[in-house]
Amino acid sequence: MRTTNLPSTLRPVALGGLGVFAAAGVSAQETDQAPAARKLDELVVTGIRPLLGDKIPLKVQDTPQSVNVVTDKLLQAQGVTRLEDALKNVPGVTLNAGEGAARGDTINIRGFSAFNDFFLDGIRDAAVYVRDPFNLDSIEVLKGPSATLFGRGSTGGAVNQVSKAPTPDALYGFTADVGTNNEYRGVVDIDQPVGPSAAFRLNVMGESSRVADRDEVRNRHWGVAPEFSFGIGQPTTVTLAYLHLQENDIPDSGIPFVNGAPAPVNRSNFYGLNSDHAISQVDIGTLRIKHDFNPGLSIASTTRYANYAFNYQFDAPNFGSVADDGQGPPAPGEPLADILVGRDSPSSSGTQTNLTEQLDLTARFSTGFLRHTLVAGAELARQTNDLDSYNNPFNSNNNWIPETSLLDPDPNQVRPAQPASKTQRTTADSEAVYLTDTVNIGSHLDLIAGVRLDRFAADYRQTSLLTGAVLNLSHVDVVASPRVALVYKPASWESLYVSYGTSFDPSAEALTLTTATANLGPVKATTYEAGSKSSLLGGGLLLTGAIFHTEVDNAQVNDPENPTETLLQGNETVQGIELGATGHIGDKLEITAGYTYLDGVTTGTMGKTAPVIAYTNALIPNLARNAANLWAEYYLTKPWEVGLGVNYLDRRVGNIVTTGLVPAEVPSYVVWSAMTAYRVNDRVTLQVNVINLFNTLYYDNIYYTSASENHVIPGAGRTARFTIRAMF
Repeated sequence: MRTTNLPSTLRPVALGGLGVFAAAGVSAQETDQAPAARKLDELVVTGIRPLLGDKIPLKVQDTPQSVNVVTDKLLQAQGVTRLEDALKNVPGVTLNAGEGAARGDTINIRGFSAFNDFFLDGIRDAAVYVRDPFNLDSIEVLKGPSATLFGRGSTGGAVNQVSKAPTPDALYGFTADVGTNNEYRGVVDIDQPVGPSAAFRLNVMGESSRVADRDEVRNRHWGVAPEFSFGIGQPTTVTLAYLHLQENDIPDSGIPFVNGAPAPVNRSNFYGLNSDHAISQVDIGTLRIKHDFNPGLSIASTTRYANYAFNYQFDAPNFGSVADDGQGPPAPGEPLADILVGRDSPSSSGTQTNLTEQLDLTARFSTGFLRHTLVAGAELARQTNDLDSYNNPFNSNNNWIPETSLLDPDPNQVRPAQPASKTQRTTADSEAVYLTDTVNIGSHLDLIAGVRLDRFAADYRQTSLLTGAVLNLSHVDVVASPRVALVYKPASWESLYVSYGTSFDPSAEALTLTTATANLGPVKATTYEAGSKSSLLGGGLLLTGAIFHTEVDNAQVNDPENPTETLLQGNETVQGIELGATGHIGDKLEITAGYTYLDGVTTGTMGKTAPVIAYTNALIPNLARNAANLWAEYYLTKPWEVGLGVNYLDRRVGNIVTTGLVPAEVPSYVVWSAMTAYRVNDRVTLQVNVINLFNTLYYDNIYYTSASENHVIPGAGRTARFTIRAMF
């Protein structure tokens, strides 16, 4: 069932019985209702598989962890076309940059890398590509370790993308965007019932765009997502879904650091080459079968095969070293006009596959006065990664592509041919069983306890095409992950909770091994969290607050003497506060707001040979101590609405700062955006978005290995987007 007449932009969403307050845009015609009628009644979300409700059988007010849900309606209101931009609505998320195969969406949650913690309809979606939300019904972000739900990873949290699903309600929608960044984008959404309990849905997207003030960067994407469901509303429901997404971009190579800060150059300076490309092709097929034996017992099977192919030709700024024919990092006070930049080319191509089967059994029953919701399951998966790395002469000849001026880089230079230099083949098998029991102890107390046992085994083979040398490595991890939480509800509108959870990251988490990591145990994390969730104004406003403490033992860090090797040493601690407000204030104002304070430090040593560098309580790279976001919509009249948003991110360091080392610091920023929409009639809406309203120069994605090898990607300049949206 699709509900279309709810008045709130920020409304609770019923996800299989779980009410989740989420952000959603609505039409202006809904704003003339009285405040009493504008209570945030439940809305049935029709996504294929939201994990909230599927594995956590509690209302969001009673869920014992920080949860953020962003719906497609909010993305429409903000004009968002990338998953990374959607996550700017989630406090505590920062963006990384990368090289070679470490491209695509790379984020941190609460200071911890979440590169492999993306999921699509509950199945791991760890791959290298830029995710487009054209087929997403909502995005769920669960903060803190969730290993009992997801298995490995999820130290800071996890992101689950919920695909749109077929429904019995006919829908024919079209959205067209034109932007000042040379953007031309169209999305078609068709939902066609086929009989009383079956339906077909089709989403199609095409886009060509550039990035404001980053003139050389180009985006060309298209995607198609057909889905078919039958047995809707029946005891047995079967859903078949397929996603094809293709990308052909000129990637952004960013701006280098000079003396510990982004180089003071024009935002438009481009240090890559016009011949660079980021090509990816994603094909994901999913079969989900769910059968309800009775209201208290159900079983669900989700089977997925995914194929991710990519080809990245990437030239990044790098100062190199004097010993390798480079100039080395610029000296303090060196005139910018004298600084030359080399091109490091860690290019690669390959294919990754994921074959996964999840089986879940849900049982609801009572033992005396205790009411149980038991979720038991098993997961089998096989992942493969076939990677070809191309010869990169930079480390031996920094002038293999003539060095270019820092102030006036030349993107038209020619890159010599790069033959493949080595191949890497990885096969990883994983098996898991899990059990979670949610116990209602009367009407005021809930106890949640669960455990998951994972086995993750990886075989890695690297072959040098230059010498014929072969390196075979393997590693097996067997880890149990417990979780326990207690929720106390003194009143119907208030919930207080405490929780404990763990997570782990195996050495082969990224489907690669080295001689340095093959014999290392998994990274383990423990999190304690306590919080409060209050539903106020008759259920119209949800206020949340949480304090948390996460400890990571033996975190993986790069060896500063050889950045291609990883060492398992050092401990990380992040503790902080998270606040949120979601809902409506008065009759016409809708808000979603969040704030996080993160205190994150790491302690350990770097280097395998003398001098070994020790550090104590150094700042964790790319962690923003303070972060805040606000999006507000105000309904002026029946057809008119306006929106205003702001994002604040505190300063961040790119490196672990030790004695005598200059910190590489990215300054804090405040970025404003605005929107206005006019509803022409019940079917057509016109909308204008201005992103980066005041044309602020700011920096988002960070990559930092050394003073020579680094870059930071500037945010786009002021961009206006004009949208027409029609629904029939």
